[in-house]
Amino acid sequence: MAINSIEQVEVILKKYVENARQYIHDGLTLERMWPMLESVGNPHKKLKVIHVAGTSGKTSTAFYIAGLLHASGKKVGLTVSPHVDSITERVQINGRPITDIEFCSEISEFLTIIEETGSVQSPSYFELMIVFALWEFSRQGVDYAVIETGLGGLLDSTNVVTRKDKVCVITDIGLDHQAILGSTIAEIAGQKAGIIHGGNHVFMNTQSEEVMAVFKKKTEVMNAIISINDPRSHVLIEDTVQLALFQRRNYSLARTVAKFVAERDGFVTVSNFNPLDVVIKGRMEEMIVQDGSMLIMDGAHNAQKMSAFVASFQAKYPEQKATILLALKQGKEYTEVVDALKPITQLLIVTTFSVSQDVPISCLDPEAVAAYANSVEVETVIFKDNKEAYQALHDTQAEIKIITGSFYLLGQMRALL
Repeated sequence: MAINSIEQVEVILKKYVENARQYIHDGLTLERMWPMLESVGNPHKKLKVIHVAGTSGKTSTAFYIAGLLHASGKKVGLTVSPHVDSITERVQINGRPITDIEFCSEISEFLTIIEETGSVQSPSYFELMIVFALWEFSRQGVDYAVIETGLGGLLDSTNVVTRKDKVCVITDIGLDHQAILGSTIAEIAGQKAGIIHGGNHVFMNTQSEEVMAVFKKKTEVMNAIISINDPRSHVLIEDTVQLALFQRRNYSLARTVAKFVAERDGFVTVSNFNPLDVVIKGRMEEMIVQDGSMLIMDGAHNAQKMSAFVASFQAKYPEQKATILLALKQGKEYTEVVDALKPITQLLIVTTFSVSQDVPISCLDPEAVAAYANSVEVETVIFKDNKEAYQALHDTQAEIKIITGSFYLLGQMRALL
């Protein structure tokens, strides 16, 4: 199979997105992973893995851990989802996605192996990309692979690494994907705790008693070790003063994890690492646009994430409001999201998105979002075409403009910048 462009990759992988439709609920399983991994030499057994799960902060924490380990002289693989600009973000080495040319060449060889061996008839997009990332990390000879879960933990496709030396990192847990993971915080925490295997070391910031009880019980059962991080410790003020509030918490956890790995494996972490040097797309990402205004992009797609984003915005831009462009995935708690946004909203522009990655995604009806926003006295307009919505955002005289909600919206809007 010869693949010559990222566009061609996306076309080929579309069928795997459709495969995921049948697996979203009762089809969540690791059974499709094992034969694929076997066909490419079981790379998951050859890697030292830092496995990151949680509801909020997974991607940022994973980026910081990878950055800290690389700055300390280690070769580090990183895979996160969803990607924002390019599918190459799914396979990063030392802080950079592999090149388009390399990605096309490698995935061409990988898909040929998978399809010729017939190891599994219909894997999902996410399953395929996780096996590809693990395979590539093994081929590249990384010292560490930082792996972000996609959905939950117990039955997530990343949960194939069971080595005793795996380090588990648990970020903040909240209500999300309740139809799949459970209707309560305890049920969702139980799913996230599923990444913990025998002898693993587990790191997390202090969370609610309900969450902590789940993880303490799980680590006891699995004979694992849990370490509770205090976000106020180990992080010097000068390291984090310019970070968004929610990123300070994520960076503190990442730094504690990197310190543990270094001490365990006999190397020293750098003392002058600057977290601001780590570019995390779509997380309180700021840029000055053509008209001189500040544009902020953040993929705050649930109530917990939006509350954290708004708190960080208010800390950095006190008493200021913004014109906000918003689109959410169907099933998200839009009333709580709008409530969180209300204090910083000058004008809300509600729109749609039309892309998906790991699974088929539908956009929440902008009419429903706008109706609720108007009911709580948030001035709102609707543009169902997101290009028109972006133009409306661009045309406003606001000094600060925000694009937020689904990462799929952010990806489409970034292409217009």
